[in-house]
Amino acid sequence: MESSESAVRIAAKWLLLSAAIDSGQWWWGLVILAGGLLTGGYVFRVLGPAMASPEERPSCAPVARSGEKVALALALVSVALGLLPFASFGLVQIGRLGPGMAP
Repeated sequence: MESSESAVRIAAKWLLLSAAIDSGQWWWGLVILAGGLLTGGYVFRVLGPAMASPEERPSCAPVARSGEKVALALALVSVALGLLPFASFGLVQIGRLGPGMAP
């Protein structure tokens, strides 16, 4: 299942890249490629230590309680926004012109 999803993502990225170049907007191609490189670097940075042997893994230091509280608060806000998506649409509408209003 995962291999077919990654194939679709690669095909979609390729279609975006070729459409950007074909339409003469080559800078979008650079943005797409830079995003792919940044994603690859991030994934390698996370998975590298995870796949290392136990002797090569870096030692873990304890995390401050305040850091744990911040991470928990952000996670709870994320879950709340996922469970109540329509309540957060009001924030998106701020600054948007209403019907019949011209810029």
